[in-house]
Amino acid sequence: MAVKVNQDQVFLYWLPISNSETMNFNKALQVSNVLLTLSIFILMSFSLNLHTGVTGMVNFGLIFFVGIGAITVGILTAPTEVHGYAWPVLPATIVAIILAAAFGWALAYPTARLRMDYFAIVTISLGEILRVLLAGEPLLRVGSIGSAIGISKYTLPLKQWWFCGNGVAIGPNTDYISADSCRDDLTLIGPADKMGQLLNLTDANGLIEPAPYMMLLAIMGIISVLAVWWLLETILSSPWGRILKAIREDEEVAQHHGHDVLSHKAASLALGAGIAGLAGAFWAWKLTGFEPSIMSPARSTFLVWAAFIIGGKANNKGMIVGAFIIVLMEFVFNVLVAAQGSPDLPLYTTADRIDRLFHWLVTSQWEVIKIFIVISVMGIMIRNRAISDVGISGIFILLFTLLMLGQRSIDESFTGSIVSADMAYVKVFLIGCLMLFSLKLNSKGLIPEVPFRPKTHVNKSSRRFFSDNLKGDDIE
Repeated sequence: MAVKVNQDQVFLYWLPISNSETMNFNKALQVSNVLLTLSIFILMSFSLNLHTGVTGMVNFGLIFFVGIGAITVGILTAPTEVHGYAWPVLPATIVAIILAAAFGWALAYPTARLRMDYFAIVTISLGEILRVLLAGEPLLRVGSIGSAIGISKYTLPLKQWWFCGNGVAIGPNTDYISADSCRDDLTLIGPADKMGQLLNLTDANGLIEPAPYMMLLAIMGIISVLAVWWLLETILSSPWGRILKAIREDEEVAQHHGHDVLSHKAASLALGAGIAGLAGAFWAWKLTGFEPSIMSPARSTFLVWAAFIIGGKANNKGMIVGAFIIVLMEFVFNVLVAAQGSPDLPLYTTADRIDRLFHWLVTSQWEVIKIFIVISVMGIMIRNRAISDVGISGIFILLFTLLMLGQRSIDESFTGSIVSADMAYVKVFLIGCLMLFSLKLNSKGLIPEVPFRPKTHVNKSSRRFFSDNLKGDDIE
């Protein structure tokens, strides 16, 4: 019998597992989940980088294109008995990418001529519109029972092959009602069992445990990231990539050189939207069912923008680094959330220290203000504008909370007046601080854009002509 692990638990490789006999399986599941999530965020960061970093269009509605990909894959591949269309996964994924790209192309013509701030408002509005539609539109309720909101019970790519192998039929009138039935059959050897043998994933009885399906999705995600990265690097090093950067720097100059700015923006939006649609498909497969809450800005747009700012705009390597930092923080705080209620976990001490620090910040604000006063004075004395700004900002924020909020706010906000940190908000706070410090101290990001100039090739006859007619010039 295969061991089932709740995928909503914590997923870091080094997180201790209570049952040491299934530790290898759990760690394989955790690492696969981290790699898959990292792949999804890298794809979304690639899309945002193409729109904002390369072309100069501030896109706050990336989740709109991601949602289109996820919703399309979910609806098309769900069985007909749960209001789906029972499409195969590959055609449904291709349609999802094309549909997201089509929305990106269509979005360009009414909005691309808008000023940067207005374009940003339009894009973030589209993301919210799609989230509200997913919550209220009955046609977008697939796989659910009754009037439940969301999309579920859709087909997952290659899951049957992963657990059952080739030539094994599944369904109501067969020996295996689903791919999970193949996983539980010890006599059936599929790719998951072979991967389990390779990684030595054994259960309590010494039998080989099939590798988790999340591992296959992680492998597919990594392959997709490498393919998209190669595609973007090839395109952006071409003349079209230089045209997009010229549009980013000055649209009027690019237009005066004969470039159709609107068409190039539309193509950039379409390509980036298609990449985001692919990320949405992987997101749907990872969740195996989703609701409108996954499209909230704090869980999607905010995190992708953080990866974009921290990593470095217009550089896909920076997107990978930024996404890695954000995903790592995401899973570390998942561990801290679990550690808050379990003293047996090693990060319980860290979570307790965060709670005590938060309690001190809330209940001893005058002491914190004094520290920020010292920081601001030090910044002024050493003439460091960044340090003084941090100190002054901290003083004003804490003075506001001290004067406007009192003991009643603590009583209303915390149950039983017990002040403790909610790790979800601490995570968002720290990510916001990372973004602010990155913009303040290193506005170009960790891996900034590298200027690129294509090499020019001069043949021998041209070189001889120039050397004969331009005396004193050193031609290389």
